[in-house]
Amino acid sequence: MAISSLIPSAYNYVLQVRAKLSWLVFLTVSLLACNQTGQTDGGAKRKLRISVGEIKEVSLPNQGDSSFELIGSSDNQEVVEVSRQQLAPAVDTLKRDNTGPTVFQIKGITVGTANVVFSTKPLNQTGSGKPIRTYVVQVSTK
Repeated sequence: MAISSLIPSAYNYVLQVRAKLSWLVFLTVSLLACNQTGQTDGGAKRKLRISVGEIKEVSLPNQGDSSFELIGSSDNQEVVEVSRQQLAPAVDTLKRDNTGPTVFQIKGITVGTANVVFSTKPLNQTGSGKPIRTYVVQVSTK
């Protein structure tokens, strides 16, 4: 068998390996892209600086769906306290209007850093829910 007859088959083999390798690279990139778009950390973290004793208000758009609740939580409650601003309805109002934004208050308790996560979850379900916004809160002295 002559070497010249082996060259076309070797060339075909290289093309097959290159095609399989290209396909593998494409799949890997696709899976990584899917992982990035399916993030559950609430997107990019926003930074917030407050002083001890200071209260900042954060407004989140209301989803308009009464089967979900909006939750705000801190990973370090010694540094930051998160509460929901409760507005009393007008005296002559019989039904509560949930079309406006939900307002949370973030209060600096002591010097430090805390992650504050706002998430939604179905009513009467356990767990932390789906994060929609995250803040890194830096509390400093006055």
